[in-house]
Amino acid sequence: PYVGGAYHWGRGNVIRTALTTVTTVDTDKEIKGCGECCPIGGNYLAAYAEGIVPALSLLGPALIGEDPRQVHVIERLMDNTLQGHPYVKSAIDAACWDILGQDSGQPVSVLLGGVLTDGGPMYRVVPQKSPEAVKREMAEHRANGYRQFQIKVGNDWKGDIERIISAASLLEPGESAFADANRGWTLHEAVQVVRAVRDTGVMIEQPCASYEECLHVRSHCDLPMKLDECITDLRMAQRLVIDKAAEVVCLKISNLGGLTKARRIRDYLVEH
Repeated sequence: PYVGGAYHWGRGNVIRTALTTVTTVDTDKEIKGCGECCPIGGNYLAAYAEGIVPALSLLGPALIGEDPRQVHVIERLMDNTLQGHPYVKSAIDAACWDILGQDSGQPVSVLLGGVLTDGGPMYRVVPQKSPEAVKREMAEHRANGYRQFQIKVGNDWKGDIERIISAASLLEPGESAFADANRGWTLHEAVQVVRAVRDTGVMIEQPCASYEECLHVRSHCDLPMKLDECITDLRMAQRLVIDKAAEVVCLKISNLGGLTKARRIRDYLVEH
């Protein structure tokens, strides 16, 4: 169950409960690795929670006897066995990294290249609600120490303009907000919104469904932009760099197929 009762996001979508699947990988060295996959319903990303176990039953036999520490080998075997379904593969991939960390005596953060910072500020999501409710929730989150707020939008674009402007006006020194449409706006709606809120300083996140639409919106936008759902593989990340399509990229591990693929994309983005 969702802690807040109901989680609202773009296109009028809402979820109250979600099914999570924990995957365990056993080894002959008495080491076990764990991974998890929890799709936010069936209408967020291309993922079907009830289909995870059947997909695992197909992938599992292909991996028996393999060394789980060889994450690139496991990645290739999974891709050769089952096309697509990255959310299923991400759980196995995470379990393999868990095993690699335990066997080497190193945290996964070190195996991925090391910790470059001492952490970053956390943000709280403010679900798609009335401006009054947004104000109330922001105050509650601020009282708990949060200084970044993700304002869910992407349903009623005219109401979203009011919601964004209202949220921006509530920000205190040192705070920031970004408006996440979760692909909910049409191209026309997104252009109207970014023009109307251009003076707020709020970051715009994933305004439309396709990468091409988001890129067009950016040409009309003076605000920083963040993309996530449309970045599904290395090729999309390369396009983003070439097109200068965003200031921020959020890599969704289950959308990419696991840490192994996410690390590859991260390294490319850092380099470029």
